[in-house]
Amino acid sequence: MQVQPEGVEAEFTTPSPKKKSKRWIVVGILAVVIIAIIIAAAVNSNSKNTYSENLRLASYTMISGASDAEDAGNLIKSVWYNSIYEVRDAATDPYTRTYGTFYDDFNDALRALFADSDFSDAISDIEANQDAASEIMRSLKNPPDEYEDAYDAIRDFYNAYLELTNLVINPNGSLQTFSASFNSADNNAARAYKALQMYLD
Repeated sequence: MQVQPEGVEAEFTTPSPKKKSKRWIVVGILAVVIIAIIIAAAVNSNSKNTYSENLRLASYTMISGASDAEDAGNLIKSVWYNSIYEVRDAATDPYTRTYGTFYDDFNDALRALFADSDFSDAISDIEANQDAASEIMRSLKNPPDEYEDAYDAIRDFYNAYLELTNLVINPNGSLQTFSASFNSADNNAARAYKALQMYLD
């Protein structure tokens, strides 16, 4: 039998109702904080996934438009050149010749090209592609920290893409200046897309 020192009561004290209440409040607060952290992480993860998907969509949209612009630009160059130098070619004859004779003015050949329904539709598709790319690029503003470099890369590609597509939609200057500008824009777009690819894996 254990003897208790005088003045010391040997008794087991249960926590008071107030202490129990405080403990549950703390547990409740911790639970709410943990749930909030989990939800925030899920939202953040979803946001990152959405950003990654939009990045890929923007890149696909622009490379598709750039490819169409490349085809259209090469045809413009060919029609322009073949009209001036009277070169026969099955692909350009419908625009450079009328009734078996070359146009006297290359501008007539270019007008015939742009009046062609198929080529006109191709230019309209490139314009629509520009609108779509512009919308997606707006959604990519204010990237998450880990996507800042990717955003810089896709913005560079977007600028090169616009330069290329605008040249094709509205060609001007001489054959020499147009060809030089087009070739430069085409190469710039290809380089910018290649630089972007490392962020799409």
